Amino acid sequence: MFANNEEDLGTALDEDVDEIELRGELARKIKKICQMEQIVWSLCLLCLAVVVATLLISPMSGGTSLALSLAAGTPAAAAMGVPTAATAVLTAAAGGGIHVLKKLRKRTIKEISKDHIVLIIPKTRKGRTR
Repeated sequence: MFANNEEDLGTALDEDVDEIELRGELARKIKKICQMEQIVWSLCLLCLAVVVATLLISPMSGGTSLALSLAAGTPAAAAMGVPTAATAVLTAAAGGGIHVLKKLRKRTIKEISKDHIVLIIPKTRKGRTR
């Protein structure tokens, strides 16, 4: 499946689509999220969870600008940059919650080029992920 935006990506992750193709700025932001060190990611995930919860309970009239505003004041924005943090928030909101970002981080990235990636659910062996 090809995802053009955070909404498509969030939905695809929530539905456990096997392969999700991303291009352009979205691919670069998602690659940045997936390549963060685990300890930094854990801090970011906590911050983003609050922002996602706020976004999910508020009217969606603000959309991207509301996500940018909410994400901008978090330590996650300092660690990954405001645009990438906003992408994470919008993706999670589209997928129904922060669990979508956990699914994202479990995916394997197949890099086609600098701005073209495919997110793949890793094969499992004996119930364990490689």
